[in-house]
Amino acid sequence: MNNRTHIWLCAIAAAAMLAVMLPAPSAYAQIAGQAENQLRAGGLSSEPGGLSGLAGPVAGSGTPSVEVAAPVFDFGSAINGVPVKHVFRVKNVGTGPLVIGAVQTSCGCTAAQPTKSTVAPGEESDIAVTFDTRADKGPATRTITVFTNDPKHQQLSLTLKGDVKVQVEAVPSPVAFGNVKRGTEQARDVTITDLTSANDFKIESISNSSKDIKVTARARADGKPGADLEITLLKSMPPGPFNDLVKVSTSRAPVEVAVFGTIVGDLTVNPPQVSFGIVPHHASVLRTIRLTNSADRTVNVVGVSSTNQSVTAAVEPVTAGRVYKITLQLRPNTPDGKLLGTLAIKTDDPQQENLQVPFYGIVGSFRG
Repeated sequence: MNNRTHIWLCAIAAAAMLAVMLPAPSAYAQIAGQAENQLRAGGLSSEPGGLSGLAGPVAGSGTPSVEVAAPVFDFGSAINGVPVKHVFRVKNVGTGPLVIGAVQTSCGCTAAQPTKSTVAPGEESDIAVTFDTRADKGPATRTITVFTNDPKHQQLSLTLKGDVKVQVEAVPSPVAFGNVKRGTEQARDVTITDLTSANDFKIESISNSSKDIKVTARARADGKPGADLEITLLKSMPPGPFNDLVKVSTSRAPVEVAVFGTIVGDLTVNPPQVSFGIVPHHASVLRTIRLTNSADRTVNVVGVSSTNQSVTAAVEPVTAGRVYKITLQLRPNTPDGKLLGTLAIKTDDPQQENLQVPFYGIVGSFRG
């Protein structure tokens, strides 16, 4: 949904609520009618969900004025995963009816509809807000924007803020092994900490998917509640990128540690992926990559192929058995649009028989 569509829907909803809820004839019905006329005339705010068409007093009905005694709510600290709830009380301290239109929230926050969409002078309306803390850690702030017909506060800003504390923390997380030579075993340590300061913390289970990554747990060396994990990358991990997820179930809350890296074999391809960039209409483009063998034995490239018929590949030895040059060509008159594919390199190395190099680009003008 684009901004303009969103504007129309919010404004139409506001006008519809007024028309249904308010008795006629009255100042309230007058406002609803004026809002509808403004919509038909195209008098909409450029702000998403705005109510500029309703802004300002209606003739003979006084001027609305919105007031919130506490527009900023500091919830102090909250445990990660436990929702924070609060009710903001909006009061009309003006002399004319106050219209509350759209209520928009920032990411991770939801707001209920106001208890009253039209607030008479001296009356109040409540807006209930819920903050989902599952994705937060540390200081957090969420903003709620309320659109009104108060000419001085067409966009009323409300704020939730505080500190979100996790119950269980893993450091470091994620774990990056980087580039690791094939056949090399490496390990990384991760400390699991119980942040609740209780004494009954324990690790209940540890699991991961890769058979080439081993995870063991032991009591923390400093004696504090928690555990020390040793994540070991085994020699059996095959060449290429790898990733895994270590899931730790505890007596508090579960914690996950992402693990990733790349196993570098004797055969390396540079660059590891190919970009054709933005190619003019009907043009042909060449790209080259180099395959290098660092093993003691010679390795032959026995074939290259492309998964995209618009891209051809050819190989020639620079130093037989050691270095190969591979040329990729984008055929002329390739249809406009996104270009995606993979170059497959087949060798006689039993450890790295098949290597893959992704390629991409755009033919013609970029359209998103």
